[in-house]
Amino acid sequence: SSFFPWPSKSLFLTDLLLTSPRLRFSDAQISAMLRWAKALHARDVPTLYAIKKMRQDLRRLVGDPTKKVVSPSGNIFYINDIGAAVAKDYANPLTRFAMSDFPEDRGGYMSEAQHGFKMLRDGPEGIVTPAVRVEGKIFFTQELLQRSDTSYFIPERFFVDCCSSRRDPIPTAGGTPETLTALGRSRGFVVSNRQMLCPVATFKVPFDNCMVTFSLNLICTDESRKYAEKMPNPIRQLAKGRMCYAVPVIVFIDDVSGNVSKQWNKHHVVYASNANLPREMIEKEFSVKFVSSSPHASPIELAKAVCDSINSAAQNGVEAWDCKYDEEVLLLPYGFFFGGDNPMQAEECSHNGLGCNLFCRTCKVGGTKAHKASEEGFLELFSEGPLRTPHETDAEIRRQLSMSVLPGAQSKVDSARQATGVWDSGLHSIIHTLIEMGKQLRKARPDNSQASEDAIRKQLETELDRLLQPHSVDDWINPLLGLAGVNIHMDTPTEILHTVLLGVVKYFWGQTVHIIEKAKSLALLEARMESLAVHGLNLPAFVPAYICHYRGGLIGKHFKSLAQVMPFLIHDLVPQDVLDGWNVIGELVVLLWHTSIEDREAHLSRTIQDLLNITAKCAPSILITKPKFHFLVHLPAYIRRFGPAILFSTERYESFNHVFRLSCIHSNRQSPSHDSCKTFAAQDAVKHVALGGFWYDAEKKTWRSAGHGVRDYMRDHPEEKAHLGYKETKPVISGMILKMLHYLCDYTDNYARICTPTQVTAETFDVCYMGTNILLNSH
Repeated sequence: SSFFPWPSKSLFLTDLLLTSPRLRFSDAQISAMLRWAKALHARDVPTLYAIKKMRQDLRRLVGDPTKKVVSPSGNIFYINDIGAAVAKDYANPLTRFAMSDFPEDRGGYMSEAQHGFKMLRDGPEGIVTPAVRVEGKIFFTQELLQRSDTSYFIPERFFVDCCSSRRDPIPTAGGTPETLTALGRSRGFVVSNRQMLCPVATFKVPFDNCMVTFSLNLICTDESRKYAEKMPNPIRQLAKGRMCYAVPVIVFIDDVSGNVSKQWNKHHVVYASNANLPREMIEKEFSVKFVSSSPHASPIELAKAVCDSINSAAQNGVEAWDCKYDEEVLLLPYGFFFGGDNPMQAEECSHNGLGCNLFCRTCKVGGTKAHKASEEGFLELFSEGPLRTPHETDAEIRRQLSMSVLPGAQSKVDSARQATGVWDSGLHSIIHTLIEMGKQLRKARPDNSQASEDAIRKQLETELDRLLQPHSVDDWINPLLGLAGVNIHMDTPTEILHTVLLGVVKYFWGQTVHIIEKAKSLALLEARMESLAVHGLNLPAFVPAYICHYRGGLIGKHFKSLAQVMPFLIHDLVPQDVLDGWNVIGELVVLLWHTSIEDREAHLSRTIQDLLNITAKCAPSILITKPKFHFLVHLPAYIRRFGPAILFSTERYESFNHVFRLSCIHSNRQSPSHDSCKTFAAQDAVKHVALGGFWYDAEKKTWRSAGHGVRDYMRDHPEEKAHLGYKETKPVISGMILKMLHYLCDYTDNYARICTPTQVTAETFDVCYMGTNILLNSH
């Protein structure tokens, strides 16, 4: 069939319609539609049984990624394998041809995740950019190779140098310029402690051929033995002659209601994205991968399953078809960053949350309320404090666990939490059980006797071993603290939707409205909003009546609009300090939502300090009570690490929550985690096959793709791609003029056609409508 793997066009089109993520149908609705089609004598109408069987066959053909997971606490849930998800990205032309295989050094310019320091220098050693191919030969990192000038070299990472005129040393994570070079072997083989830049084009002889000539044990001196111990790279054996690519994975964890109604039906969900894709592609719904959900399991339990999935894929490799080079490759996923709102990210960091004394999950700023109100403590809020590390957090969690068997455990554990801000939700239930049991054991008996402290402690330690069984403490502690290549305190970037729009902008809006209401000028504010010309602001529907009436219940899109226009509305209604604050907020929002950054070092820091200084003048107490102001201080570091802030915005995942809710509605709710995973696995299979993806046919022992009928239909019907989450955007060309065609008729019934320009695209790609004002560059 030209519509392979579907047996017919009718079944293909029906399956395509019924698996669209945002067009969900129940079995009763599907049956009604099929009866309606048959009643109209439509040809080749499939049955409901045929549709369900086709879904099962397709999922089995492409591969079923759903796996069962049992957490240490006994919760059962399901997860769709992350390795299978990234393999589909490489086997699908829509995503593969858009990817960047290597990070890029563009100096101070940043627009993609590949330009950030995490990929360039801070990623997990041996996994980030594991190999490169030169003239058909594959060279791995941490292996000796010979260059074209007969010198020797040990590569540690590969990247695209877009600053070819610059050959300065690249700073390492420690901030000191170091370079690596390979010296001659006339007196033995010595590896320098310094790093150097070496063009990949000069690579000539790979490691395995070098070893034919001599042995590392004979040429390596004692000081260079540590480099020899890493050879050969273990990935070489996994690759078996195939090219290897590292795949950074963005993970998002959130709590969301499984109901469309207002009744709260809490689920924890996990989504993922491939960070090798460009930002425009990451923003598409097609690129968001559902991983897991559960109404019972905690976020840390879901995170452990995600870590196990990533670790398994990294250790064993993921076999995939590279449709760009028509070859089989090996993929090595690793954690890039973990997105979410502030409370969720605090839990991912084993942090006690925004309400504790040391409120920051990234650094150790804070203290008691009295300390923060003092001059020294107040000034600390304006800068980064000593950074937290996963090792210190892990040690503190174990210390709190050991305290739970001591006398006065409750006060000791509470004091430790207050002093450090560390709290692990995975071990919370065990610690609470031990504390309550210790209280009961230390109570006086009816005969006023009391067990010895040694006996009580021994009994509590026995109970601890029983609670942990059949696992160890390592299985209960937050797995993100030990995930390879992840510093969870630095890899939970400040999220701009909840921190800026629903934080800083919301706070300023509340104070501003209070001032205007006190002056009885709210009607004037609404009138000025109505008179605004918003054509050039690229705003969603701007409804002043709604904004003023529901001023206490606005959402992110409203605050994003207000940040751009407030200085024009309130210039004579509020004190100068408040107006200055809105001016800086407008600048901050523009900078944060920039898709490209010209100079990452100068970007944003001054604006953030200006905002904090103005806020200190307007309402200094809010800096003490609202931690989100301090979180802004860390934004420049996160941007340098991951790229523009819009890359780690969670708006794309918040939008995907609606797709998840629809999957919950048409479920029998007996096993919601299983049903959601199966539903999204079926949707991903249809999306992958219908949009040109390859899969391995075990019977034919070859990689296959859909028939030409499927590919031709999807090419000619972009609206069907949009239903699958892949909306094609037309390129915007500066100078493009859009005209409207008018037909005029006179009294003799003669028709004339007149073209009237309606809009023109500026050099900055802004759309200028007729009748609006523009800024003209005379040059």
